Amino acid sequence: AAVAFQCSAPRQRLPYRTSNSITGSSKLSLASNDAASVDAASVAVKATDLDDSLGLSPEERTVVNIHRVCSPSVVYVTSVLKPMGASGNSQSRRRRWRRGSKAKAQEEEGDDKNDKEQKLPRGTALGSGSGFVVDSEGYIVTNYHVIQRAYETNDAMARYETFWDGIAKNATTRMKDSLEPLSGASGVMEDFEGFINGTVSAISGRDTLVDGGSKNSSSLPAQVFVRFGTNGDGDTTNGGGSSSASYLPCEIVDVVKELDVAVLKIRNPSPSLKSLAYGSSADLLVGQSLLAIGNPFGLDRTITSGLVSALGRSVTGVAGNDIKNCIQTGAAINPGNSGGPLLNLNGEVVGINTMIISTSGSSAGIGFAVPGDNVEESTASIVELDKERQLRSTKRKGRGWLGVEVVTSSLEKSLKQRLSGSISDAAEEGGLGAFVTSVAVDSPLLKNQDGSATVSTIDTTSITNGNIHLGDRIINVGGTSIVNGQVFVSEMKKRVDGEQLSLTVENVEGEKRVVYVTLGRIPL
Repeated sequence: AAVAFQCSAPRQRLPYRTSNSITGSSKLSLASNDAASVDAASVAVKATDLDDSLGLSPEERTVVNIHRVCSPSVVYVTSVLKPMGASGNSQSRRRRWRRGSKAKAQEEEGDDKNDKEQKLPRGTALGSGSGFVVDSEGYIVTNYHVIQRAYETNDAMARYETFWDGIAKNATTRMKDSLEPLSGASGVMEDFEGFINGTVSAISGRDTLVDGGSKNSSSLPAQVFVRFGTNGDGDTTNGGGSSSASYLPCEIVDVVKELDVAVLKIRNPSPSLKSLAYGSSADLLVGQSLLAIGNPFGLDRTITSGLVSALGRSVTGVAGNDIKNCIQTGAAINPGNSGGPLLNLNGEVVGINTMIISTSGSSAGIGFAVPGDNVEESTASIVELDKERQLRSTKRKGRGWLGVEVVTSSLEKSLKQRLSGSISDAAEEGGLGAFVTSVAVDSPLLKNQDGSATVSTIDTTSITNGNIHLGDRIINVGGTSIVNGQVFVSEMKKRVDGEQLSLTVENVEGEKRVVYVTLGRIPL
């Protein structure tokens, strides 16, 4: 039977200890999603620092190095359902409508305190697993089924709140419309509105809910926490906590049920937080070595090794759909490994450990991971949109939006080979640019500088029934040459809303034209 992992933390920590004298061999780059912090996230461990007396083989040195560099970015994820009325700062809804600035300041101070490291609160355990940092601003990726019960509980609470808020709003509006001509005083109507809200809260039972129904994540009935563990030797080299018993509260940013993926965010991440880089899961070969890092049975930063046993497997996810192109591996995966990274020997994430086939519930050497290419694509957009929301909430300009999709996968190689026969060698040496595959109907690229629709069009690359149609390519952005799709994506991340750009577009015949565009706002 296929087993999707959720497990509670062990009642007691099992004693284990490893030597702290081993250091890694090669240089691994821990890349953040933002280009500005890539250099700062580069970690180098010299092979000469290894103790030669240990007689480590090159393969062992590689594994040791990967664990030392990558494991601090792997976290233990758990969620707790808090008891009703557990919060000490619960406020009656009938009083919240007239709270002053002093009350708000006290609430904000309480939120800041909750953001810091803390012990795991008392409550009902809803499940646990692993996760890993994908962005130095505190974004973490895990399996959806690891936090599924917490997500569904909070979602049900949100729908419950929306229902009763609608009743209170409708009742207040109707009664105010009926009584306002008779009252003659706005203060009377304010008291009446407070009475309606308080009555609805009392009927619905929301006065007894955690934090009185406040919308911040610490007030939700179920809360997710992460713990940056230790290396098993008392070393607390992590990006968040000074003790393995310290937990950091997280927000659930969004989930992708079809891929069994969820994105979490630490609200006040440590400046030393480092993210793991993605590798290409499409380039994996059967027989290639892989490493899995996670927290099986709550044991921090456990590493296991194995091979790519098979590729292209299809497994049924928690949403009931088939997740295609999954990686089958022989690396030991146990309850608690779910959501942890599956790494190649370059220390790059090529998959997320998701489930096993076992008759006992523990590893039988048949594990499955969601391919990293799919995970990276879906979670990158979630992180990007969340960052955009935060920028707008602070009245700052967000990233610019062009409204085009380009090829960044292994398909790009095939398209370039097909195109190379129709272009000059000189053009090929400078890079072939980014193949445009789609243009949004409201893309700024289809508008003139005054906002009116332009008559120019972009010919997109497409594949229909196995037939490839080569369209336009963007070969230059604001004076920066575009070698491939990934360079284009990185370049556009540097641009801001309202910025004016010149784009050089080349068609399949080699004809070039310059398009001037004003970047728009990312649609939320």
